[in-house]
Amino acid sequence: MRPVRWSRWIVFVFILMVMDCQSQMGSVSDLLGLFVSDDSPKVISFSPQSGDKLVSPRASISILWDQPMEIQSCVSAFSMEPNVKGNFETTDISLKMIPNQELPPGGYVIRLTKQCENKKGKDLDRVYSIPFQVIEKETFPNPQLDSFLLSTGNSAECMSGGVVLDRMLQEIPSACVSIPGPPSMTLRFSKPMNQVEMQFGLRLDPSVSLQLVWTNPNELQLVLDEALRSQTRYHLILPAGLSATDGSKFLQPIQMDFMTGEGPKPPSVIAFGLASQNCGLGLQELGNLTGARWDSGFCFWSVGLPILSPKDYQFRGGDDGTGSSGVSSACADVTTDNFRVIFDEYVDPISVISSSRLTKISPPSSNIRLSTWEWTHCQTVVPFGCREITYSFAESEASCNGSMFGNNATGGDFNLSHSANAPNDFPYYEFRLDTEVRSVHGKRMLSPFVIQMEAK
Repeated sequence: MRPVRWSRWIVFVFILMVMDCQSQMGSVSDLLGLFVSDDSPKVISFSPQSGDKLVSPRASISILWDQPMEIQSCVSAFSMEPNVKGNFETTDISLKMIPNQELPPGGYVIRLTKQCENKKGKDLDRVYSIPFQVIEKETFPNPQLDSFLLSTGNSAECMSGGVVLDRMLQEIPSACVSIPGPPSMTLRFSKPMNQVEMQFGLRLDPSVSLQLVWTNPNELQLVLDEALRSQTRYHLILPAGLSATDGSKFLQPIQMDFMTGEGPKPPSVIAFGLASQNCGLGLQELGNLTGARWDSGFCFWSVGLPILSPKDYQFRGGDDGTGSSGVSSACADVTTDNFRVIFDEYVDPISVISSSRLTKISPPSSNIRLSTWEWTHCQTVVPFGCREITYSFAESEASCNGSMFGNNATGGDFNLSHSANAPNDFPYYEFRLDTEVRSVHGKRMLSPFVIQMEAK
């Protein structure tokens, strides 16, 4: 045994640890040159090792020598059977061959001939033949789209959330345009999917702005930023090649179509009456074919009935004619002149208030203002909106507060002029809603709503 051999190896291992650094004594190559032996160089490590039978198709080939080599001679001396093309990464004591593609399963042999020399031109100690086996690449079943869930139904059903159906099981002729608010769709896959690829690959045609929300690795919600177009055929497209997390892919593109329904309709008035009549949603929504008074048990008018002449709809002005400035006896709100309007759709409250008008059409003209209003039958989720409004109007000619509108001492001004002693067919008032009234989905009324009444 030669003691110097151990000290040479200790220093050699130390130099391997600092191969990427520069020394004050010179480059690493210069230092390695000090350890070139007069003995024939040997391979101290192969990867894969001889006889390995479970080598991955993605494996690279690595060789390590016991001393610095003329590395290009070793690249020339290297070969594989069957022939494999790849790229080399080298240092003075190592070689790594990275195949250009995955290795097909089967047997391989690494060969390294004696043409491989050290820095002094000394040939490799022998020819090396290293057999190994590449295993079959692990395969997984391809991912599948198991369910494509949509909300469906007519306009009324969709406003209540719709009926959820699976497009994988049946055609969808009437998907909800809104439920209310933009609808969501749910995709369920047979295995966890690559979420980044899905973000860039999935699309709806016609294009819709949407967000992808993963409720679990197998389930994806499409949350739309806008309502769908009514009576439009949409296509969900998942391109071939989208991956599951295990690397398996869609072999074929997936395309599923569905048809949207009518969607939100323009809003319209379906009933008009007085709070004193108990006219209202869930109470009494029907008018009468021959008209009504303020003390009737039904509305003035409802959809499907003709609008009659003013004398057939009689309300009573809430002012009792006894008040004056600072006296509250005639100022308390009375429901016999509080008009109530019922809509068939949820409407935008601001658009309704700005479109509402009450005028006296019998001479002499008067000054009427909206004092207050109350919304009922409102929805508490997006896009909100209400379906029923009750108005309280004030008339400056009423006795409450004299000729002024409102007074803190009387608590406000909420009534129309005293009308209990008015002659027949006088006075007439007209209530009007302009077409600026909008539903919560932005649809405008197609025509104004106008009705005339007699104060009695």
